Amino acid sequence: MRLQSILIVACAALSLISAPASAQIPSGTSTLFGTNLVVNGDAESDTGAPSNNQVVKPTGWTTTGEFTAVQYGASGGFPDKTSPGPSDRGKNFFGGGNVVKSTATQTVDLSSGAQAIDSGGVTYLLAGWLGGYSGQADNAQVTVTFLNASGSSLGSGRIGPLTPADRHGTTGFFKRTATGSVPAQARAARVVITATRFEGTYNDGYSDDVSLVLNKGGSK
Repeated sequence: MRLQSILIVACAALSLISAPASAQIPSGTSTLFGTNLVVNGDAESDTGAPSNNQVVKPTGWTTTGEFTAVQYGASGGFPDKTSPGPSDRGKNFFGGGNVVKSTATQTVDLSSGAQAIDSGGVTYLLAGWLGGYSGQADNAQVTVTFLNASGSSLGSGRIGPLTPADRHGTTGFFKRTATGSVPAQARAARVVITATRFEGTYNDGYSDDVSLVLNKGGSK
């Protein structure tokens, strides 16, 4: 029994010595840079609405109005798999529901990258596929606002909205990006998707594949 106990302790010590260095990195710091920080930015975490009279609130977002995940090809004239849009699209995208304005918001904690951010040289890439219906002016835009520890704004960036001319009068999506520097003292990033209706009954401000990526050293 004594020999067995010695062997167990020795094996445990050996496993600690051979543990990968990444295991020593505090949670969050290893994934803050070079990866999409937006949760469920592609609307794939839920089964999307199959028609224009249903609402599926997307996981990971705080929503207003009737912001919803919608299935590609849902009944009511929505974009389908053949419409202009991301080549790696999944089953769903975001729409605005049967109201004039809808929003979806999430806030990303940046505190684990405070040292790098305050030293300067951290950049952001905000990206997404934005779209609408035919020649109607309904649209979506995405903003990122960087906040200090007190929640005050330090600066922001935006993509969209697209006009019908930008979409060539088609039903579908087109990619937009924005880049900039993350302000010193930023401790959070608030991402907001806003869908706005100008015509018809349904808010056809569409979006998909929304992402926010931070990079050190100015790389993109």
